[in-house]
Amino acid sequence: MKSTSNLAAGLLFVTVLLFVGCRNDSATMETGQTSSKPTADAPSVPDVVSSPDLTDRVPEIDRSPLEPTRDPASESTPATVAADEPQLAAEDLHDAALTALESGDLDRAFAFARKATSTAPDDPQSTFLMARVLAERNRFPEAVKMLDDLLVELPDARLPIYGQTADWLVLQGRYDEAEKRYREILKEVPDASMAQRPLAQLLLRQGRRFEAATYLRQLCQSGVVEPSNLRSLLRLAYPFAADADTDELEPIGPLGRARVEVSRGNWQDALQTLKQTDSNDPDLDALVGRIHAQSHNQGQDSEALTRWAQSALPTQNDAPDYWFAIATHHADQGEHQEAVRCLCNVITRDPTDEASYRMMAESLNALELDDRAAEASRRAELIAETHRIGEQMASDQDVDLDQVSRLAELLDELSRPLEALGWRTVRVALERSRGTLSAQDASQAIAQINRDRLQRLQSGVAESTEAFDAFLCRDPEGTNTER
Repeated sequence: MKSTSNLAAGLLFVTVLLFVGCRNDSATMETGQTSSKPTADAPSVPDVVSSPDLTDRVPEIDRSPLEPTRDPASESTPATVAADEPQLAAEDLHDAALTALESGDLDRAFAFARKATSTAPDDPQSTFLMARVLAERNRFPEAVKMLDDLLVELPDARLPIYGQTADWLVLQGRYDEAEKRYREILKEVPDASMAQRPLAQLLLRQGRRFEAATYLRQLCQSGVVEPSNLRSLLRLAYPFAADADTDELEPIGPLGRARVEVSRGNWQDALQTLKQTDSNDPDLDALVGRIHAQSHNQGQDSEALTRWAQSALPTQNDAPDYWFAIATHHADQGEHQEAVRCLCNVITRDPTDEASYRMMAESLNALELDDRAAEASRRAELIAETHRIGEQMASDQDVDLDQVSRLAELLDELSRPLEALGWRTVRVALERSRGTLSAQDASQAIAQINRDRLQRLQSGVAESTEAFDAFLCRDPEGTNTER
């Protein structure tokens, strides 16, 4: 039985390795805050910018075939480690293995890790190190099992171990298990960005973009910003085409693939992808409705939308895609007040939906509510501009600073202040990395952004957003029309 001090030391080592040394996170720009109640102080710019070139691409995943499952202790020492090397203590073996890992010498790293487990078989540090080496060799099932077994001895390490093993489960394609572990972390630590970000990314890849938006907005509240995450918030219905081509957002499953097809303008291909799926998922059916609505608006097939609307079950689906399709059907029937009601359900769930604002403007005009129609049209144009800038940023890594500033202005005007502050953080980081802003000035700018974010949160961001929507989402008698 290990002593309490050994357990504590093991937990500390595991936690440090999990959250610092072994996650292949993409380059991130952070304010150093992980709480939804940020402080006014900010770290120095080196803490804000974790990558000098500010790319938000993740390293390429090694997709070579998995090695056959075997007992790590049964492997012979690779020839790269000389037999006559001096005997090392466990701590020295750990350091040697980590150094080999950093240099990409996986055989040597494995040899040192194996020696460490032989030297100290009950040491959690050695166990975790071997798991990490196995994962680097694409032996994910063994690595996951090793850390899961470690939980019997170190139950207090459950959350950090869940974080690492969830990442490995994603790489194995065991998405449901990975999602469950991320959510377990967030149950106990709701503002843990190390779980919020990968869970959001997993949901984005699966096409569950409106669910992902919840976690992306929480990252904005915490001041933890990353350009790719912020771009995903610019348009929720489907990704920017250039982003969809990255490993980071490679689609998973029919809904994910269909949304990518939509991003490329291949609406009918997206429809075929969904129709070939034997599933009762309401999100898939909602996207089918939206595709039919798009075809109808282009004058191609109005009957398909009618058939879909007649079979749709409104009490079982709250997806923006569903409400957009139903609104299109009502507008086609001349039921403009009902169309506006449905569109209000869209924009309160997805404030990035340009098409919904344009349709709302048409229905409000038909209802002779000219001031509200003009406002809906204005918002549609602002949103369209954010989409154009986002698409350009996704396609070109040489980001234009003026575009970043313009994007922040647009988001402020659209009552999305936390996103705006996120893009202002991006600008500071870009200026610092390009040498046009000193470390001191950048630190002061980040501190001011933190103070602004805290003020926004204290004043009630949700309430201000609701007030912004209320002007459009009320009936002629002045009551709110949202269902």
